[in-house]
Amino acid sequence: MPNCSWVDFVRRKNYIPSMVHAITKTHFIGAAEGFSAVDGLVLATVNAPYKRDISVAALRECIAKAKLDDWPVHVATFFTEVEPFLVFQFASAHGISKSKLAKAYMAMKAATGEYNPDLETELVSLAPSPR
Repeated sequence: MPNCSWVDFVRRKNYIPSMVHAITKTHFIGAAEGFSAVDGLVLATVNAPYKRDISVAALRECIAKAKLDDWPVHVATFFTEVEPFLVFQFASAHGISKSKLAKAYMAMKAATGEYNPDLETELVSLAPSPR
């Protein structure tokens, strides 16, 4: 029986650096747009339960304008199912201030009744008070 330890060593030597590169790679390039690993995680979570997929640009616009438009379930999923640190990273990466994020969260909560207690404490204190 031949000794396969050399083959295993070579395979492992090539495999480990490729996986480190895959894990640390910060951008995926799509057909129409480049987006970050955070964007990829957010979209994977937000789009998973639905037949129709929201894009990064559409999600960013809904949050920046604090309007659910044609995407109420996707925006609600963003605020309720995405890990809070990813919500803040996504917003920061797309130039959305915490006060705008809070305004969008409150609009989503009012429209859908959905809420996220983990975001609630920090975001509610940032939302502008209604006049």
